[in-house]
Amino acid sequence: MTPPNPTADALKLDGFIRHYRGLAPVRLGLVAGLAVLLASISTPLFTAGFTALHFCLYATLFWAVEVAAREADATLALRKLTVRTGLVVFLISLHACWMALEVRGFTTSPAIKMETGLLIIGVLVFTALQLHMSRLGYLASIAPAIGAMIWVALDQKGAMAGPHFAIAVVVFVAALVAASWRQQSTDRTLWRARMALEDKNAALTAMVAEAEAARAEAEAANRAKSDFLAMTSHEIRTPLNAVLGLTEALNRTKLTVSQKEMAIGVLDAGALLKRLLDAMLDITRIEAGKMTLEAAPLDLRRMAATVVRIWTPRASERGVTLVLDIDGLPTPCGLLADGAKIEQALVNLLSNAVKFSPRGGTVTVRLSGVEDGGRLAVVAEVLDQGAGVPVEDRTRIFDSFEQTHEGRALGGAGLGLAICAGNVALMGGDIAVGDAPGGGAAFSFSFAAPLADATAETQVSQAEPVLDQARPLRVLAAEDNAANRHVLRVLLEPLAVALTLVEDGREAVEAMAHGAFDIVLMDANMPVMDGLSALRAIRAAGGPGAETPIWMLTANVFEDDVARYRAAGADGVVRKPIDLGELFAALADAAGRIEPEAVAA
Repeated sequence: MTPPNPTADALKLDGFIRHYRGLAPVRLGLVAGLAVLLASISTPLFTAGFTALHFCLYATLFWAVEVAAREADATLALRKLTVRTGLVVFLISLHACWMALEVRGFTTSPAIKMETGLLIIGVLVFTALQLHMSRLGYLASIAPAIGAMIWVALDQKGAMAGPHFAIAVVVFVAALVAASWRQQSTDRTLWRARMALEDKNAALTAMVAEAEAARAEAEAANRAKSDFLAMTSHEIRTPLNAVLGLTEALNRTKLTVSQKEMAIGVLDAGALLKRLLDAMLDITRIEAGKMTLEAAPLDLRRMAATVVRIWTPRASERGVTLVLDIDGLPTPCGLLADGAKIEQALVNLLSNAVKFSPRGGTVTVRLSGVEDGGRLAVVAEVLDQGAGVPVEDRTRIFDSFEQTHEGRALGGAGLGLAICAGNVALMGGDIAVGDAPGGGAAFSFSFAAPLADATAETQVSQAEPVLDQARPLRVLAAEDNAANRHVLRVLLEPLAVALTLVEDGREAVEAMAHGAFDIVLMDANMPVMDGLSALRAIRAAGGPGAETPIWMLTANVFEDDVARYRAAGADGVVRKPIDLGELFAALADAAGRIEPEAVAA
């Protein structure tokens, strides 16, 4: 195992301690070698005294290290240890060189004199290359050896007494000091760089931890927001379902012209409230990354014509003329795309254009497309003659709740363009705003979709389903809200339906156990037993009842909710406020599953 670089964490207490603990075996080995040398040329008492003093110095060094290791304040401990070890190392070096000079003084043997000289050189090399916390500590540790070598050079007699020997010693000492000084400087520079890097890493780690904490907090806040919106959605949709359902039922009765207009006004206002609620939920899905595409065949020319036809009366009320230009689209123009999101983008842009255009103005809806490899690249433009959008606002208006000054003055929640941007981005397209020819704003979005057979497009009708079986369709509806039970009753009363109403999931399970039904409409949030538990219980009971179509009739229509209903065995979902097209489609589907033999029975 390779030992760690002693300078890698030099100014850290644990690294400094490890350095001096690792130094002990080498230093004690030198002491033992010197003791053997002394024993061969000196008295046992002198040798024992020298060895004992040297060991005492090392014991002092170990004591300083162990005391520092037990200090609570690492910074203070490192400062104390630096001073203590510097002093002890100086004394050890001084003692070793002094003893070498003493040995040289009372011996005439050239060999021993040479050995003591080499010993001094070894002390110099060893102390010069050791870890030093400061320049002063470095100079203090090598000073005794340098002084001893100069003394030896000056005191030299015999064949090596010439000035050339003194010069050689000086050159050797200078070279060693220069090399070791450079090493010390390099080590300290590397250490400082490493410490700076560690500080940056620590700061980065702290930033990452803070970012993770912030992300977790944001996710928790997002979940709380989603939970709040889900609860709000349910609480608003429940009374809104009663308002729209009862008004729809009223609108289907014989009313005077004035009453008919009032009923339609309530339906329009309720539909606007429902669209605003749906917009808030769409923004939540977009921000959470949970919005998905539902591709189906559609005729883009027909869709654009329908949107403009529906909006023409409303535009006329404001004195605005709508112009549709779809000459740039192929005929027919069948695509495989998410028609709801394309229509929503067109409607939002057209609604804004009508709102911002002055009386007598014109709004142009223009669509064009270019075929390329079985796909159609579509560009949709909506041009108005309003005040336009200032350049500084052209980016932020596609963010949630952001509006221009004129937009705030005319009202609105600031969600329409954000939804458009989210839908277009989901389709892999772009959305932008610029200046219309002659003034006004020119909004445009583009996307590409595969070509498809336009005749495959399916339309959901709100016309009453034709239930032509020989007996009424047996419907079980579980709904805890009295107003919503009344809505179901008045909506289904004109149809060939035998309706059974229960107030919670347990009653629905019991009704299925004792009777036969063609379809079950199951609310999700109910007391005693919720709709999802009741659905699972019915499916798990087995028998003919387990095969009965069960549709969730609920205000909880998030994607996660729908996925749970499907996983538990639901055949479909009818949203609240009740979408008549979805409700009638569910009834027609149930009627189509009835076997002729069962009808005859």
